[in-house]
Amino acid sequence: MQKDTKNKFLIHIVRPTVIFFGLILITTYPLVLKIKTCMPGFFSTDESFIIVWNAWRIKFAFLNHLSMVNTDYIAYPFGIAIYSNHLVSYVWFFINHALALLTTPVMTYNLQVILCIFLSAFFTYLLVYRLTKNYRIAIFSGIIFGFCPYIFVRSWQHLGEMYVWPMPLLLWSLLRLKESLRLVNKSLYVLSLVLAAINYAVMYYCILILFIFFICLVFKWRQNKKYITNILFLSAVAAIFLLPQFWSVFENIFAPQQRASSAWNVYKRPFDDIFMQSAKPLSYILPPVAHPIFGKFTEQFVGGDLYGASFTEHTLYLGFLPLILAFLAFRKRKMLTEDSDRFYFNFFFLLAVGAWLFSQPPWWQIGPVKLYMPSFFMHKILPMFRAYCRFGVVLMFAVAVLAGFGLKYAIGRLRTQIAKTLATVLFCAIVLFEFWTWPPYKVINVIDCPAVYSWLKEQPKEIIIAEYPLDAYSPNEMYKLYQVKHEKKMINGTLPETRANKFAQGLVKLSDPRTAGILRSMKVKYVLVHVDGYLNTELKEDADELKKIPSSSGLKLVKSFPAQECTNDKIMCIYNKGAIDLYEVVAEPSGPLLNQ
Repeated sequence: MQKDTKNKFLIHIVRPTVIFFGLILITTYPLVLKIKTCMPGFFSTDESFIIVWNAWRIKFAFLNHLSMVNTDYIAYPFGIAIYSNHLVSYVWFFINHALALLTTPVMTYNLQVILCIFLSAFFTYLLVYRLTKNYRIAIFSGIIFGFCPYIFVRSWQHLGEMYVWPMPLLLWSLLRLKESLRLVNKSLYVLSLVLAAINYAVMYYCILILFIFFICLVFKWRQNKKYITNILFLSAVAAIFLLPQFWSVFENIFAPQQRASSAWNVYKRPFDDIFMQSAKPLSYILPPVAHPIFGKFTEQFVGGDLYGASFTEHTLYLGFLPLILAFLAFRKRKMLTEDSDRFYFNFFFLLAVGAWLFSQPPWWQIGPVKLYMPSFFMHKILPMFRAYCRFGVVLMFAVAVLAGFGLKYAIGRLRTQIAKTLATVLFCAIVLFEFWTWPPYKVINVIDCPAVYSWLKEQPKEIIIAEYPLDAYSPNEMYKLYQVKHEKKMINGTLPETRANKFAQGLVKLSDPRTAGILRSMKVKYVLVHVDGYLNTELKEDADELKKIPSSSGLKLVKSFPAQECTNDKIMCIYNKGAIDLYEVVAEPSGPLLNQ
């Protein structure tokens, strides 16, 4: 008997694990096979490179006995405090440092992508299996949530937004706690809350989930009194543990900083941004732009008022089949005979409505009437959040579970197990087709760099460089990615609203005779001029600036490295399309003295 129970448990765990990892291999192809050289990316990838750079910096600092929290390898000679402009969680800090020290920078990124997809699907599977006691339905719901377009798009740009698996984990732990108040279940619930704080946005989602769950419980207070008491107590335990992490957030709520709201102020984002980064009517019902068949149709709506301006932020497609099955579940809800089934169905329905409302702009203007949405009020409490369209992933999660209820009805009339399995496989295939995001491949080779960086790698380690156009007004994360190759200090990478950034703004004009002298005083040895960086802006003043640079007496052309093309036609790379001119700074030191 014990052996049979063990075998059932292994099948319960191994079966979805094999299925989900198999699908990851297919849907991210060829990422898993090129895990050391390529990472997820698309035509305008940039922000994801900072994760790779930070993984390199962590290991480089550790091996060279440098500070882990401060560096002058960027923004030289001022340097930056790594975590001064970011809200970093305990878990995120641990995961990134552990992976950075144990693996390579590219693998640090890829392993998180793979694990986030898997855990999102797997924990949804565990949750739905506990609700329905049916592994077919659980796998189906796991595929809907774990392989939805939102998660894949995030893998190409915002790795932190992939950490949505704490949502199903949290609810799974709540279900276990409902069934038994054993210590292991209490510990699991506290752990799920701690893990939810891995990303501040995900913590926000989980607070909404808990709030709606709590409301549903309160309606039957007498039956749930002990359960509610335990939830409140254990939530307080988790909050105490997380208090140091959220202390700066609480400080800003009760004693707001005087800094103006901006994209770079992590505590106070511009209110107007919420309108742009809120869900639009077509965001949820049009296939992703990356879909190889239907994407071109959706592409014509990007930038419009009905879909939204962002290729990534507004990829919130729920899928027609999941919506149909969720609607079927709603139609058949009266057939639910168990009180627990009715409770959880009602909860997920309310969660779907709540998530949809939270994803909306601050208000709807209906003629002379202004109807306020939750984001209007929440921005007054938590002004650090602006992309309320991201609550679409909470709606996707609710739809995934509701679609599981719908599938239960859809296959319930089938008599044989084989028929039920085949029907489920067919539904899974349809969902995967709806969520399909390749070809072309969505990976980018980040190991093969332009030849100039191989040349720099061989130069003395103490030299300083500058890359132009200078990223004094808008961060160029590509420069940081190149540093992973050449490992030289550079004046690039300054943070907005810092002394280093203000100083850099005075060095934008490389053709100015004074610039070379200041660069020399900063001990800059070489300047790399990216020709395309000046020509691709299509601004006449930038093209004129490029023509003037060779005439600067303070610069000496060392070599012009020609443009390079990707060696694999199907896989993108980080080669520049244009040439890179390498100059040596030969001017006499001049300009303000800098305290290093």
